[in-house]
Amino acid sequence: MLNADPRGETSATECIEHPLPFDEALINVLPMAVCTLDADGAVLRYNALADRLCGGGLVKLGRLRIVGSDGGLQSLADTPLAHTLRTGRSGSDVQLSLICPDDTPVSVLANIEALRNDAGQITGAVICFQASTPAAESSLNRHRDVEWLSAIVESTPECVKVVDQDGILVQMNPAGLRMLEASNAEQVEGAYVIDLIAPEHQAHWREQHQRVCAGEKLSWEFDVISLAGNRRHMETHAVPMILPSDIEGRHGYVQLAVTRDITERKRLALANSEAEHRLRNLLDALPTAVYTTDAEGVITYFNQACVELAGRVPQIGVDVWSVIWRLCRPDGSVIEPGTCPLAVALSENRSFHAVEALALRPDGSGVPFLGYPAPLRNNAGEVVGAVNMMVDITERKVAEDHRQLLLNELNHRVKNTLATVQSIAAQSFRREVGNQSYPWFEGRLIALSKAHDVLSRKNWQAADLREVVDQVAAPFQVDGHERFAIQGPAQRLRPKQALALAMALHELCTNASKYGALSTHTGQVRLTWQLAKSDDIPCLQIHWEEVGGPSVEAPTRKGFGTRLLERGLAGELNAEVRLAYLKSGLLCDIGVPLNDH
Repeated sequence: MLNADPRGETSATECIEHPLPFDEALINVLPMAVCTLDADGAVLRYNALADRLCGGGLVKLGRLRIVGSDGGLQSLADTPLAHTLRTGRSGSDVQLSLICPDDTPVSVLANIEALRNDAGQITGAVICFQASTPAAESSLNRHRDVEWLSAIVESTPECVKVVDQDGILVQMNPAGLRMLEASNAEQVEGAYVIDLIAPEHQAHWREQHQRVCAGEKLSWEFDVISLAGNRRHMETHAVPMILPSDIEGRHGYVQLAVTRDITERKRLALANSEAEHRLRNLLDALPTAVYTTDAEGVITYFNQACVELAGRVPQIGVDVWSVIWRLCRPDGSVIEPGTCPLAVALSENRSFHAVEALALRPDGSGVPFLGYPAPLRNNAGEVVGAVNMMVDITERKVAEDHRQLLLNELNHRVKNTLATVQSIAAQSFRREVGNQSYPWFEGRLIALSKAHDVLSRKNWQAADLREVVDQVAAPFQVDGHERFAIQGPAQRLRPKQALALAMALHELCTNASKYGALSTHTGQVRLTWQLAKSDDIPCLQIHWEEVGGPSVEAPTRKGFGTRLLERGLAGELNAEVRLAYLKSGLLCDIGVPLNDH
């Protein structure tokens, strides 16, 4: 390397005219061009090869002219020379394009070093360069590629290793050393890899290794025991490779392998497998039929209860939408496969609850069931399949039919009893001419029977208030006259409430037909109801108003109807009854609590 001028201060012109103060014979035999620069990038000294490579431009110009990748002349500040002059950092194998005085480009490879004085300050630089031939550039590119590939191997998070034919570890990257819990390469390189393999996996590893060294590409899994004694599960992908030193000798292949630690992945896979196994055991043990499908509706799983309900063994991957041989509605009509509830659940991405259907078996028997189809979604919320649970309701249907039979028999017997009571009453009162007790009694009995009919049609579960009112008012209607103005929201009544209100409304109708609005052709009853709250308890408020009838006066004594209204409703329904005898007609307000207690 050239040093600063030992003669002291010398002008740039003198330096250029006298290129080197050294032995020219010695300097000119150097196989590379050499020149020194001052802190501003001006050329101070150079040898003959440098001047030749620059086409004599060092004498004429006093500077190295460098062009960029776009072909334009670069200023000194944009060149690698300025970087060294500015920072003092060396430049190694820097590819430069120099321009000769005749504008001929010259490609060179340069190494740049900073020059410093005794105080350490940068006073200039020395640059050594040589022509960049295609061979030199190729060699440089190969060198850079090797460095680049080496950097990738060194930084990859997976183990990269080379194992020779005898199973000796030739080389391993830092990631592999960390997997083996080795502090340095000397601890494992040169040792037999088989010694690090778990004993139960050694024979298989040796067999696979021999196949790779024979020219096969293989992947397999095995356990290793680290230097610290910890077991890890590994997955390796190995290919045969010829070592550079064996290219001429052709001694055979070695194993180049990329190995990753899949211990955690295997643990999760095992945990998922065990969870799936437990779930399958649970589903298989359920007495309820359960099956699943993929997103296209193809059966992917079914439990034993499905076989028992369907009367057949479904075919996974073949059956679509249902495990049932033929799916029908409760009335026996066939449901087309593409329109069944599970198909709709998949297409509309929604669940169904307790859909009643009939499963026809190949032997002709049928099983009623409730279906609960629902879509299955992945973590992204995408529909990936469906699940359906089918609950056999045969016993429930039998119980319902038996209950209905008993209820029908009971209704029939009650009707017969009421008819018998009516007949006895008619026989008991028929000789008492002019006795009005029997018509009144019969009317009450008929009102009770009508309310009974309403409840019978609803299986004695509930009755609609409007239907009860219509049944009570029907005997008092007159063709061509609107005798009742009835208005109110739909309201279900328990059997006890329906019977008591039917008797109470019958008494009001009877009283109105004898003394009130229904006793004339112009009179009318306005019957309305609404829902309200009393002390936070829902309450049914019924309002009875008579208009257009004769003038009304308060009775001097309370008859059966009044006692039924005031005492009967209070005792039966805990109701509150208010009666007002106005000149314009009777007013009656009934408040019935609707709480279940």
